[in-house]
Amino acid sequence: MRIDEERLKPYRKMTDAQRNIRSADDFTQEVLDYYMSGEKLKGIKLPFKAYDHRFRLKPEELTVLGGINGAGKSLLASQMLLNAGEQGYKSLSISMEMSPKAQISRLWRQASLQVEPTLDAGLEFARWSKDKMYFYDQHGSVDPNTLVSIIRYSADNYGIKLVLVDSLMTMSMASDDWNGQKSVVNALANCARNLGVHVILVAHAKKGEKVTDRLDKWSIAGTADITNRADNVILFSRSFNPDPHEPDAHFDLCKARHYDNAEHEIDLQLCMASLNYYEKDSLPSAIGVPLETKPKGGIMGELEEVALHDPKIGKSERSKTTEVVSPTLN
Repeated sequence: MRIDEERLKPYRKMTDAQRNIRSADDFTQEVLDYYMSGEKLKGIKLPFKAYDHRFRLKPEELTVLGGINGAGKSLLASQMLLNAGEQGYKSLSISMEMSPKAQISRLWRQASLQVEPTLDAGLEFARWSKDKMYFYDQHGSVDPNTLVSIIRYSADNYGIKLVLVDSLMTMSMASDDWNGQKSVVNALANCARNLGVHVILVAHAKKGEKVTDRLDKWSIAGTADITNRADNVILFSRSFNPDPHEPDAHFDLCKARHYDNAEHEIDLQLCMASLNYYEKDSLPSAIGVPLETKPKGGIMGELEEVALHDPKIGKSERSKTTEVVSPTLN
């Protein structure tokens, strides 16, 4: 369903109530929930088990996902949305760089673990994702007010809990407008907090860096307020190493404001058949498709049953890979 301008008008108005001054005792129950009810580790898990007991994409927070152009940030973000859907969270993708058709075509591959998803796998994924994944259908750029309005509308009407904004560079502002960038980041952070959603903002690293370089949070292009305002910062880089036993990518959670010692970095492999990143000791699993729909192509063609029923694999099995031509990654 398309959203016309009249339906968006109420969401363009700033209606956030002013915060009240309250006694510390008013927050006792919330703090008890934080410590006693496991709230500290509530939220959306990342696709990688190394972070299961370290970190969550929690409501009311903003995460910046940064990396060099072409490193595969959008591919990783797509996998994060898919993973959130498997956990029962509804997501919204606001991408000015890729059409919904292109995004969903990639999701079919990621979900089915197939280079060319079968008709059954695709239709089953369509049924599974119908009320879980939503896409803003517009190309080019979007102004910050419309961006916030779309998020507000989607949270109120569709129950969205995870929002992907891909990317900061598609906002309708000059690339050197640092005050404009700061305003967008602040607006997204405030939106996340007021609506109880988690927002992932894709940001590019500075020009001149190599796609294989390890980054730090100062590598993000634009104003320092991008990473300063964010609750979490994830840096992502590719290695493009031809050796199948070497890592294909590097994932670095370098900032996690509300967690103790959550900062952690891991190496990842990339299954070119399914376009999924995975940890060295664990293959990705099919999502939203029938179990009898077997993976095919690439590494999954060698490990069909293992991928579906036993994600743990040994080094000897993992070395049996089939070369697949790498597509262009966004």
